[in-house]
Formats: sequence, structure tokens, C-alpha cells
Amino acid sequence: MVLFVSPALCGEVGFTASRKVGGSVERNHARRLMKEAFRSVSPSLTPDVAYVLVARKPAVTATLARVVDELLRLTAQYRL
Repeated sequence: MVLFVSPALCGEVGFTASRKVGGSVERNHARRLMKEAFRSVSPSLTPDVAYVLVARKPAVTATLARVVDELLRLTAQYRL
């Protein structure tokens, strides 16, 4: 997973997965995992920053716990 952060756009969140991740089922699954992980982490994040999460191929086979751990690692510097 890759995380892009922009202080210019306040409070926006985006989730994306390219066709390199897999077919539509795999891409949707990866986006759903990222959305659920973001919901659990978002209360501790800076609210006035935009986040864009990009799925990579390993996200298709990852568990929710693994995605949450990766998101926590990526957002460690953007916590309140």
C-alpha cells in the first residue's frame, strides 16, 4: 500500500487500486480492506489533511489486521 498526503485538500480521503492489482473483484476487495482499515485508524489522524491510499498487489491476499498494521506504520508521522 502507498499513502499520499496533501495538506492543501482538507479532510478528503481517496482509495484506489489499478488494474495491475488484479481483476475487478480483487480491486474491489483491496479497496474495501483499505476503507475498513482507514475507518479504524482515522480517529487518531490529523483531520485537516487529505489522504489517498493506493493498493498494491499484496493487498489482495492480505488480512484486515495486516492492512491496519501497514496503515498504522504509514500514518505514524501524521497522528495527533
